[in-house]
Amino acid sequence: MQSVIIRHATVVTQGELGTLQADVLVENGLITAVGTDVSAPDDAREIDATGCIVTPGVVQTHVHLCQTAFSGLAEDLDVMSWLDQWIWPLEQALDADTMSASARWGVAEMLLSGTTSFLSMETTHHTDQAFQAAADLGARATIGKAIMDREEPGTRLLGESTEAAWADLVRLVETWHGSYDDRIRVAVSPRAPSAATPQMWADSVALASQHDLTIHTHVNENRGQSDKVSEANGTRDVLLLSELGALGPRTVLAHCVWLEDEEVTLLAGSGTTVAHCPTANLKLGSGIANVPRLRGHGVNVGLGTDGAACNNTLDARRELFLASIIHRASGDPQAMPASQAFDMATLNGARALGREGELGAIAVGMIADIAVFRAPQFTARTGESAVDHLVYSGSTVTVSSVLVGGELVVHDGQLVNGDIATIRAEGAAARATLAYAVAATRTVGDER
Repeated sequence: MQSVIIRHATVVTQGELGTLQADVLVENGLITAVGTDVSAPDDAREIDATGCIVTPGVVQTHVHLCQTAFSGLAEDLDVMSWLDQWIWPLEQALDADTMSASARWGVAEMLLSGTTSFLSMETTHHTDQAFQAAADLGARATIGKAIMDREEPGTRLLGESTEAAWADLVRLVETWHGSYDDRIRVAVSPRAPSAATPQMWADSVALASQHDLTIHTHVNENRGQSDKVSEANGTRDVLLLSELGALGPRTVLAHCVWLEDEEVTLLAGSGTTVAHCPTANLKLGSGIANVPRLRGHGVNVGLGTDGAACNNTLDARRELFLASIIHRASGDPQAMPASQAFDMATLNGARALGREGELGAIAVGMIADIAVFRAPQFTARTGESAVDHLVYSGSTVTVSSVLVGGELVVHDGQLVNGDIATIRAEGAAARATLAYAVAATRTVGDER
């Protein structure tokens, strides 16, 4: 593996060094030096980062690669109508080829906007295509298939039998977990507390404990949905997960918009992570998760774009902007400073994935997952914080280079392991195919 030296950058370390003007040396996949006038091996590849802001790669904690090709097809709907009328039929229409096109499109867009690691939940089938997309394009990924062996109250989302879901999950763990030098990991992903049977949850928790897998599910996204599920189960989602033994430091709960005090206390005490998805929650009319309240209780909160079907972009920088400003509607301009939002996208995301001390910061000994942002409107040492610029001001900020495990996966704004024009064209073709398939199904249903 070739060494890389990044020179003359404004480096946001997210560590004890703070933000400084520095060089960063990467050797054998690790950061080996951060400072001024760093010596590098003669054969090191040099990246001139003059005028650039260098940060740890963004760690996203909630994405759906399978939905990238659905972008623009299901608009102006609440989450339940969105799921029933469009998303679930589209997921059922996916085959291996359209799943591959959608997943490659999603991974590519994330890399090109500075995301190096992500936690993704796919649909019930063709999960191998998502793993392969991340592996081929060079991303660091934790991916799970959506386990749906029970019909969630208020929906028609019944995925597959318990036996089929379990067999596929075990196969995915055996095939993919720890592959590609541990760049690819498997998550256990029941779609929701009520979307999987109690036995499936018990077995999933045991499997996660045995292999140290991340548990990833959706919780309390829409108020009506949350109330309906609570009535059907006789308890709230987080309380049910607690009873199932599913809360803990390896668990990531997406959304958590409508939480009661008891649920917040359980999350904080168990070390469970919440994945905050402000754009998706606003776009679907679900509400705004009270992140200052969660953080005030000590809950670890990460950041996610959710799927492109409800965003409609996978660019984490827009998510950072929203995550920082939406909470100020309370009247408190310090409700979520830019630095805390940036923590959510880096350090907190690493903690959510069990990679604290390895990812989320630029420091000697850390894995070299790094994003280099061109920032033509930013000038160092003039009073503006680099983090504030990235979160608030950087309308012209673009990604120049991205390293994952020390390997360049984006250079000069282009993918190293794929052609973005081809990937986007294949994704658009998949979208057309899927939209036609769903429309045809509806026509047949109407005729009946």
